[in-house]
Amino acid sequence: MNILRPRLDIPLLIAIVSLITLGSMSVWSASGYSVPTLERHVARAMIALLALLFFSLIPAKTYRALTPHLFGLAIVLLLGVIVAGDTVNGAKRWLALGPIRFQPSEIVKVAVPMIIAWLIVRDPGRPGLQKIGLCALVTALPAGLIVIQPDLDGAIFTVMYALFVLYLAGMSWKIIGSVLAAVAATVPVMWFFFMADYQKLRVTQFLNPELDPLGAGYQIIQSLIAIGSGGVRGKGFMHATQGQLGFIPESHTDFIFSTFAEEWGFLGSAVMITLYLFISGRALWLAVNTASPFSRLVSGALAMSFFLYAFINLGMVSGLLPVMGSPLPFISYGGTAMITQGACFGIIMALCCGKQPVEATWSARTFSKA
Repeated sequence: MNILRPRLDIPLLIAIVSLITLGSMSVWSASGYSVPTLERHVARAMIALLALLFFSLIPAKTYRALTPHLFGLAIVLLLGVIVAGDTVNGAKRWLALGPIRFQPSEIVKVAVPMIIAWLIVRDPGRPGLQKIGLCALVTALPAGLIVIQPDLDGAIFTVMYALFVLYLAGMSWKIIGSVLAAVAATVPVMWFFFMADYQKLRVTQFLNPELDPLGAGYQIIQSLIAIGSGGVRGKGFMHATQGQLGFIPESHTDFIFSTFAEEWGFLGSAVMITLYLFISGRALWLAVNTASPFSRLVSGALAMSFFLYAFINLGMVSGLLPVMGSPLPFISYGGTAMITQGACFGIIMALCCGKQPVEATWSARTFSKA
């Protein structure tokens, strides 16, 4: 009898639980000791862990078989947002199904890497122009629907998910260089014709926040003050004056690292960053050591996406990158994003920790099984 059982990587699971624990402590402190906020955060964290366990139960061959259906579901839900989505702060990104309210763009984080990997392994070999063109067309559909919401950041991330898979599949550096050059060439067009005023403000604020210290630059200036005031050892748990006194907007969501760094200092920040590096590296290591090309590509892309989200948030709050709507994985207060990340790591463990079907393979970048 084939009994379903979780396929878990214990070191990876321990690191994720450690991040969730640090996040819960930070949310409690940054929210001004709000019990309802902490209760909601912990409840969502538990759902994320249950999602991880549930998705780790599903065999790898089932994921490959269901990939086209998952991608189709993601497209239908994105269309549903356009037709009947909830509008929040001028953006229509949420969909309500009864008591459940979520962002369909979160499903794209899983659906796009899986469909690109599915297209690539149907015809094993290094992706050429024809296969890359097909992948580009498939990626353009969800990316275009996300732009309409409007969510330019989400559309850019969608393209990145596909590029991660293509890179791991061995896409030629000449093609990579051409893509980067094309992206650079479109920057002026995006600036003048597609970027909204608030998006342009993020860029100018990043380049020189002191131009408007009480307006557009206020958030990043206060964030840097909080991080710097933590020093080496920090002010101590529940002693973050910048976050708790309201100087940092969104102190328990996108800018939660500022509060954490103020309380725990350089040493605590180093521990958190080490956890992120370990989780990303461990997931990539699992991907490299699995036998199935589909599992390697999907797991590797999901690991790189996780690292990208953490890198962007940490760079954003420390003034190294423009401000984007990117929460800190497993740390920031939130629902859909945390549950999606839990599901992603459940998929990684299911694909990499169980028995894999014998498939054709090829010499892909860093993923060769020679």
